[in-house]
Amino acid sequence: MIAATTAVLSLVTIPLPFSPVPVTGQTLGVCLSGLCLGPWWGTAGIGIYLASGLAGLPIFSGGRSGPGTILGPTGGYLLAFLPAAFITGLIASPPARQRMDRTNSGNKPEPPGMWRLILASVAGGILIVHGAGSLYLAWQTGMSFHKALLAGSIPFLAGDVVKVVLASLVAYRYHRALR
Repeated sequence: MIAATTAVLSLVTIPLPFSPVPVTGQTLGVCLSGLCLGPWWGTAGIGIYLASGLAGLPIFSGGRSGPGTILGPTGGYLLAFLPAAFITGLIASPPARQRMDRTNSGNKPEPPGMWRLILASVAGGILIVHGAGSLYLAWQTGMSFHKALLAGSIPFLAGDVVKVVLASLVAYRYHRALR
């Protein structure tokens, strides 16, 4: 389901005239995968999304697909989705001690708090995706890292903050409903 959700969110694409990187909803799917499914299952869901796009399903931004998309200037953002989902899930997951208490006592661990979810989304959905994507963009296009940040990261920060808050709210409600 997370692969399908991310694919649908990739349909939300707004090209920017000054950047090879479009505004998409994909990072919302990446954040949701880690926040709701945890590090392993969230990464697996994003892995299915990426494998499906690489296999030819037109599910990357703008209906693109195939290895050429990964090898293009925006491929770093896509490749960053895997570690981003993992780190997001890792930070959002309950501490190991709390998980151990659950198995010993039968109690469910406390769901993650809103600030923990926001921190996890910022770390994975913004820092990892923007950092790796901008590095790859600089490498692919020959522009400096500073210019790559200006073209492929800075213009997207406000929208990504909105996606972080939205993903955190959804995940907060999800974890409360599971409890």
